[in-house]
Amino acid sequence: MVVLDGEGADFCAGTDLGELEAATEGPAAVSYGRALEGVLSAVEQHPLPVLAAIHGAALGAGCQLAVAADLAVAAEDATLGIPAARLGVVLDFENTQRLVLAVGPKRAAAILLSGRTLSGAEAAAWGLVAEAVSRDRLEDQVEEVAEEVAARAPLSIRGAKRAIREVLANLSVDRDVEGFRLTDFDMMAAQAFASEDLKEGLRAFRERRPPRLEGR
Repeated sequence: MVVLDGEGADFCAGTDLGELEAATEGPAAVSYGRALEGVLSAVEQHPLPVLAAIHGAALGAGCQLAVAADLAVAAEDATLGIPAARLGVVLDFENTQRLVLAVGPKRAAAILLSGRTLSGAEAAAWGLVAEAVSRDRLEDQVEEVAEEVAARAPLSIRGAKRAIREVLANLSVDRDVEGFRLTDFDMMAAQAFASEDLKEGLRAFRERRPPRLEGR
């Protein structure tokens, strides 16, 4: 069993804004997204079950990491969301697909189109995490879940994880097969990374003001 837990007040507050700003220049935008996808794929494909312990903020890449994990337990007062629309980022196809499979298209739209954030309790109700508990119970609950899974038959656990991932794979679009469609999507994401809107979104975030986004 692998437990992912953030050090400090937050599980993962999201992408480093300095790195994101650097990625807006030139071809770095595409490689930046691919690097994050490599991390999330490694979590998904890990041979052991991966449990995310969500406290504080799990935003952007942090929320994506929670979705990629096999299990997630959140503190009721945690904050989860993907504020891409607030910054001017187009979430890559694989992460959009993961989110839709996790919570359904309407709730994925509510998260992505509005930049809405959810409490841990709301995230549990939406199926973004398996369960939510009070913050002072989180560590004990994560330990209980981890011990419970670790006590089960290893072959059964491996088989169940593999079966769940195969079901999801059969529901997913294969990037290699559908590459002719996804190339257009990748271009949209790259254009967003190079946009004036993203630069404005980053400035507004730092200045703690609403961004003025104009679609260019």
